[in-house]
Amino acid sequence: MINQNSVTPQKIKTEKKPRKITESYLHNAGLYYLERFAASSAHFKKIMLRKIDRSCAFHKDQVREECIQTLDRLVIKFQNVGLLDDSVFTQNMVLSLRRKGLSARMIHARLQAKGLEYEMIDRILQAYTQTLESEFHEDAELIAALRLARRKKIGPYALEKTHDHSNKALAILARAGFSYDIACKALQFDRDMADALNESVCR
Repeated sequence: MINQNSVTPQKIKTEKKPRKITESYLHNAGLYYLERFAASSAHFKKIMLRKIDRSCAFHKDQVREECIQTLDRLVIKFQNVGLLDDSVFTQNMVLSLRRKGLSARMIHARLQAKGLEYEMIDRILQAYTQTLESEFHEDAELIAALRLARRKKIGPYALEKTHDHSNKALAILARAGFSYDIACKALQFDRDMADALNESVCR
């Protein structure tokens, strides 16, 4: 028989009351976020707007438009001191996403979803592409496709080479945004050639 006195009651979790929006609170909350995550100006604003909306829903005396104006001033302040720099953020993201094996099409989609302008993404991606291609004399899309092939263990990195596997590999590369020609070229590489190129680009 269970002794009811020995049972420890579960602590009921209560949702933390949102803070009122002040310039100081948004500044500190923004700094805390940027210490942990890199962000574009638009994405940062989106995150902070969530805090504003939650706070305004709880504190009915707050005026949302005034809170947003406070946030707009904070974004400009962070841009002026370099805490928010969309150009640097885009450069870092292009480098990171290319190394993960993302196609130009997927990079555009990812970065536009973070509120970055198409023209900025395109300019930085083209500059990266020109640098990479002049150094390694290979198509930047092909290099990215080989990086993805290594991650997905397809093509040169496949454990078995069958017709079904080749079709599956083509489908994976196509879904990742690579053209049919680039996908076919990547799958024709042998393991040693693919490794040599991947390791050179990583250095």
